[in-house]
Amino acid sequence: MATGNSSFTKLITTTLQNLPAEVFDNVSTNNALLYMLQKRGNLKVVSGGRSFTHPIYYKANTSFKSYNKTDTIDTPLMDDVTRAEYPIKIVAGSVVISLLEEAMNAGNKEKLIDLVDETVTRAKISMAEEMGNQVFKDGSGDKDFDGLQFLVHSAPSGQTDVGGIDASATGNDYWRNSIGTTYDFDGTAATTFKNLSALVATCTYGRQGPRLVITNKTQYSQYESLLTSNIRYVTTELADAGFMHLAYQTMPVVFDDNCPALSLYFVDTDNLWLQVLARGNMELTEMQPSHDQLMRVALLYIFGNLTTGSRRTNAYQVVT
Repeated sequence: MATGNSSFTKLITTTLQNLPAEVFDNVSTNNALLYMLQKRGNLKVVSGGRSFTHPIYYKANTSFKSYNKTDTIDTPLMDDVTRAEYPIKIVAGSVVISLLEEAMNAGNKEKLIDLVDETVTRAKISMAEEMGNQVFKDGSGDKDFDGLQFLVHSAPSGQTDVGGIDASATGNDYWRNSIGTTYDFDGTAATTFKNLSALVATCTYGRQGPRLVITNKTQYSQYESLLTSNIRYVTTELADAGFMHLAYQTMPVVFDDNCPALSLYFVDTDNLWLQVLARGNMELTEMQPSHDQLMRVALLYIFGNLTTGSRRTNAYQVVT
């Protein structure tokens, strides 16, 4: 009895079903920001819900102060906890296998594996590139992630809805990142480091503050030119991962092609999260035949967003 290649569909299906974990690792290790979030355990898989939230303790208990021995101790009912709420966004793409290429590779198992590997690699690269774009979005697109340009903003006091909180309202300065005064990055090293030090101090509260500096290639090169050989430190964590980087104080300085020009971001990676739904965590649909093309198609997708529960421990610096 004549039969087709019985292992053909199974091989493709099995290989593509194993894709999500591989893609997830590829995304995180091809982007310095996502890599740092992964290393710090800030890639959070949420079981479900209509949105992503962060609890925020935003007001100190006013009853704690000095008293005389006969004073009545204040007992206010404090409303001191709220939540930042972020919408769930979708990043998706397609994985396509040509039926003609299936037929051409049906008689050769090694070529079949090469075909699938090539398709998987293209999906990995495309998803990695788009995730790199999404984590730097500025919030202007309804479909896009609430990216770094939105969460660490160039004018935070004018933002009225970040995580459902009005940063422009009186008393809500706790929900604003710091911003530095524009200055010439081509100036002297002493002036540059003085300005950077002052900016970092404004968004550091005890042990909480920035953990990473992200910029673009141009400003990265300018920063490197200001360093002397005895302060050009690197960190083992990023060096072992293959990321080119310098250092400022205790923070690695990295560049990202998605970072806007003339910008430096001082990022508190301890309070920055990439959240995804468990059922939208690099999920891949089953391969289905196209209705109008000789193709098999699957959809690869993420349900997630970039979120933060502490804006005040981040800073933005524009340079000229």
